[in-house]
Amino acid sequence: MIEALLGAIVLAAYLICARAYAKRYPHRRFGFWRMAAFCSGVAIAVIALSPAIDTLVDASFAAHMVQHLALALVVPPLLLLGAPLLLLVSLPAPSVGKAIARFARHPTVLFVVSPVMAWLAFVAVLWGIHFSPLYEMALRSLGVHIAEHALLLSVALVFWMSVVQVGYSPHQVPFPVRIFYLFLAIPQGAFLGLAIYSSKQVLYAHYLVGRSFGAALTDQQNAGAIMWIGGGALLFVAFMLTAVVWAARGRQEEAIV
Repeated sequence: MIEALLGAIVLAAYLICARAYAKRYPHRRFGFWRMAAFCSGVAIAVIALSPAIDTLVDASFAAHMVQHLALALVVPPLLLLGAPLLLLVSLPAPSVGKAIARFARHPTVLFVVSPVMAWLAFVAVLWGIHFSPLYEMALRSLGVHIAEHALLLSVALVFWMSVVQVGYSPHQVPFPVRIFYLFLAIPQGAFLGLAIYSSKQVLYAHYLVGRSFGAALTDQQNAGAIMWIGGGALLFVAFMLTAVVWAARGRQEEAIV
């Protein structure tokens, strides 16, 4: 199972790097919670992309939507909570680390990962995947399916970089911007879910194979409800957690003063 093998390789590399960081910087704590978050993100990704889940995805639009939500709204923030960028710039030779940091702060890179561009790209990919020929193509071609998942995960990681800023971040986003950023993302997911739920036509012919129109439409409505309610709930949790962290940070600053 290639997914499990890749996941094991990523986890091993990450844990080795985390241990090397702890040895090199003994006075800088690399918390256990960071490693737990990253490992959880990898584990969820492996499960979401496993053959068993892919079999369900091939038969059910609702299952496919759960997979997409996991890859877009669960896995990326967990990976970023593990502070992989901090390891990337801290462990290589100083010249290499500085070169990576300079690249990360290049105006073009900063523009691409800026909150406005990241938000627009994320929303465009979510709508584009579900309301374009790409979705049907992905159901018919393994290569397109892999590319679709890679696109979704990559754009989602960039989206969450403006919210989850643990360890090293090339662009610091103020908490009010993060709150507004997530606030605007919640209705977009709801609108997408509602558009899928409200459709009176089966959007993808693939899900009509071997079952009635009514069964396929019910499955599609379930998928829309999952995006509408489940996606909104995940973003709302992120919104509330960000607000809690902002409040805690404010209390720490007041205590210092």
